[in-house]
Amino acid sequence: EQEPAALRKSFHFDTYTEAVQFMQKIDELSTIMDHHANMSIVHKCVKGVDLELEFFSFEAKELTEKDYAAANAVDLIHGGNPIKMSDFSYELEEKSIALFPAETRGSSKLLQVDGSGKVSYFEHFGNSIPSILSGCHVVFNNSRVLDARLSVELGNGDRVELMLLDLGGIDPALPSSDHTIQAMIRSESVSKGDIYVEPVSGSKVEVVDIRGIWEEEDDSGGNGCDCVVRIHSHQDIGSFLSSNGSVPIPPYFNREAVPSDKERYNNVYAKDGGSVAAPTAGLHFTDDILNVLGESNMSSLTLHVGAGTFMPVRSSDAREHKMHAEHFFVNVGELRSIVGAMEQGKSLVVVGTTSSRTLESLYWLGMKRLRGLPNSDNVKELELGQFEWIPLSVADPSVSPVSALNALIDGMADHETISGVTSLMITPNSYKFKVIEHLITNFHAPDSTLMLLVSAFVGKQSSITRIYEDAQRKGYRFLSYGDACIFSRPGIELPAEKK
Repeated sequence: EQEPAALRKSFHFDTYTEAVQFMQKIDELSTIMDHHANMSIVHKCVKGVDLELEFFSFEAKELTEKDYAAANAVDLIHGGNPIKMSDFSYELEEKSIALFPAETRGSSKLLQVDGSGKVSYFEHFGNSIPSILSGCHVVFNNSRVLDARLSVELGNGDRVELMLLDLGGIDPALPSSDHTIQAMIRSESVSKGDIYVEPVSGSKVEVVDIRGIWEEEDDSGGNGCDCVVRIHSHQDIGSFLSSNGSVPIPPYFNREAVPSDKERYNNVYAKDGGSVAAPTAGLHFTDDILNVLGESNMSSLTLHVGAGTFMPVRSSDAREHKMHAEHFFVNVGELRSIVGAMEQGKSLVVVGTTSSRTLESLYWLGMKRLRGLPNSDNVKELELGQFEWIPLSVADPSVSPVSALNALIDGMADHETISGVTSLMITPNSYKFKVIEHLITNFHAPDSTLMLLVSAFVGKQSSITRIYEDAQRKGYRFLSYGDACIFSRPGIELPAEKK
């Protein structure tokens, strides 16, 4: 009997252990895809190990779309063409970096790229954005930035910077001494057990573990120690930071925080404290703009931004970058209003890459629940891995956003909350957005995961690097305190454009 057609690929490994580890990864992918690969290995002693992988559909006795999709998923993660960071980089001029916000909130410039790739320029965000967003449903990240930067002393009286990097899922209202927090100490000689003192309050900060080196550029203060600390204080975490910390403005500002940063590095709608970096796309919105949009046309979610958002992609192939994890909290009533807007056919505009990653993550988490995958039912501890979207997209590519999001909240009351952690990494040329139709965001740093995200969003019809370079020539300001962009997915129009 003739063997069925199959897709085959060979891999070579230096050791048997590496080959077995690869097989385990493929097995995990296959389980999520609901399409298992045949694998065989030949151990050639000192010449290493050869592994052959094949996909075929036994019952169909011929190659199917699922075979090709599964093989493509393996290639996207473990082979095929690399995602070259050099293709998504540009020369950021120092004069283009905004070190302070616009004179008044909402007065920044705005760049628009519509669904056809047409680029338009607006001199004033606040005067332009209300009409552009007419008829849309807008989603914000309401996370509030904590005063997460401290100046502490170690024994000899010398002061060093201590920056909280990520609170994870810790509620800032909880007692300080009950929890450990990831932090960076700007010193290369930090040891487990070191006790630092916050000089104003006299509170002690204990180093309970060393994670490694925290890498930053020299003009940001140089490298530090990535560690885990415990704050010994009678105050809760949030109160301790408010009393003794300062605004954690980005390291590339290369300046101390000033009083105005307290207000301007937070959004006017910020509510739930937990971020150590601002969801900066929202910094352009004023109370007046929000009033024009109308409460019924807006929803909020919470993703606490960690300092990992500033970590550059140092590998030449973006797939080798380890994506930072961030915690999210979404009120069921808010998510239900987003789903309702989608069911009504309203255009969905998402403010910021953090809101985008959250909503796209929720889609894939809904897919995991529909597939009945392990741990997908615990709505308080949801988790999405860096590239889990790839095998999930193979399992059932036809699931609608409404179906996936509803799968997460069916049977829940509006006052309840779903929460979890996402490491979702969105990459160009492969990721297809499921929920987001229009994105408001700032101009991002080269060699960042955010550049990859916006490149994936505008698609092949637009070159994000060319758009950025043109914007620099026109005097647009970049990064956290810089100007704004609104991008539309290719082929999708805003309601205002249809009139």
